[in-house]
Amino acid sequence: MGADKKADTAPMLPASARADWADLRVFLHVAEGGSISAAAKTLQMSQPTVSQRLRDLELRLNTQLVARGPQGVVVTEAGARIRDHVAAMQRSAAQIDRLLREYDERPEGRVKIAAPDGIGSFWIAPRIGDFLRTNPGITLSLDGGFWPDNPVTDEIDISIQYDARKFGEHVVEPLATIHYAPFAAESYLRTYGVPKSQAELVAHRTIHHSAVQLQKETWDPKAEAVRTLSAYNVETNCSATLMMALLAGSGIAFLPTCAAAFIPGIVMLGEQPAASPRLYLVYDPNVARIARARAVLDWLKEIFSSSLHPWFGEEFVHPREFALTPGAGRLSYEAPA
Repeated sequence: MGADKKADTAPMLPASARADWADLRVFLHVAEGGSISAAAKTLQMSQPTVSQRLRDLELRLNTQLVARGPQGVVVTEAGARIRDHVAAMQRSAAQIDRLLREYDERPEGRVKIAAPDGIGSFWIAPRIGDFLRTNPGITLSLDGGFWPDNPVTDEIDISIQYDARKFGEHVVEPLATIHYAPFAAESYLRTYGVPKSQAELVAHRTIHHSAVQLQKETWDPKAEAVRTLSAYNVETNCSATLMMALLAGSGIAFLPTCAAAFIPGIVMLGEQPAASPRLYLVYDPNVARIARARAVLDWLKEIFSSSLHPWFGEEFVHPREFALTPGAGRLSYEAPA
């Protein structure tokens, strides 16, 4: 009886002890993004995970932070006051982290890169070996955007992306122009013939990458119609899957023309690209003060340099005008008999 009475009168833990920083960070992204889905995308988590962590935080604080509705979430009065403090905590934590990292002038340690999975897999990854031979103290984390509940890292140092929007004080630099065009394996063309026009291309087997969404204004309207309206036989959100299906003769796919520089046995159809979206390098300016990050930034700019690799220039160069790049990234697949 005495023990129960003592438990009943035990003081409640202060909010600082009941609130986990990781959950407060989730709340901040929900409040600033205006929806669970926006926060999930930014945090690279699933929507159910974000919702559950937000509910857990509200239960621990015994306070409703947001009101949920069909149009998203609305921050409550209590949530708005807490949000301001959490935002200040986020800024302080970031400043502390940056301050410590600025003192690190050794080209050693981990650098975290986010990149589209095709760019990361087929262009960046084959060149990592050369980079590490000259920078043995650096460890690279490369996040291709898969498995949002298990990202490679929580904080990204450098992002390679098609989105050119300004993110706070981040630097947004043009890195390369990616020219997209329809490609087919030689084995496919031997079996099904070469389409002579975009109208004929619609009748062919096609492979569709569902993640090609940004910079739609760069797509030729007729090519976009072919890409989106054709009855594609294969749909995927994985560039490796698309590439292997293409090499197996499964159909025609829209690829960056740089693929012809390191993948033998594929043929570009037509004379002009279907789209030429811009790829951007995005990073916090404080990151560039760190020796290991500077080394990675310089390396990325080099491997995407249009003076070394003409297919990344603003001016389109047809694949027939550049030879296969020796060594790096060479991929082949023998279609079944």
